[in-house]
Amino acid sequence: MKVIGKNGIASTRAASSSALSRRASVWNSLNRGDRVNVTLHGFEYHSGSVDDRTDDGQTIWVIDRLGERRLIHIDDETELRIAP
Repeated sequence: MKVIGKNGIASTRAASSSALSRRASVWNSLNRGDRVNVTLHGFEYHSGSVDDRTDDGQTIWVIDRLGERRLIHIDDETELRIAP
């Protein structure tokens, strides 16, 4: 998984604890209403705003403009970009 945070810094899936910590930090920084784009293998999978997230920041729900809500887990094979 590759995560692009609000500061534009990317973190990728890696064995190092610092990379895992950075990715978790980005996911924990998400708030309800943050706009995100989720891609899977280079293709847009889902786009919308964060509807909710678990307390541990491991899981978020993203709702699009049509009301479709999807669950995204931090360990999924997706890339998360926080929209400006």
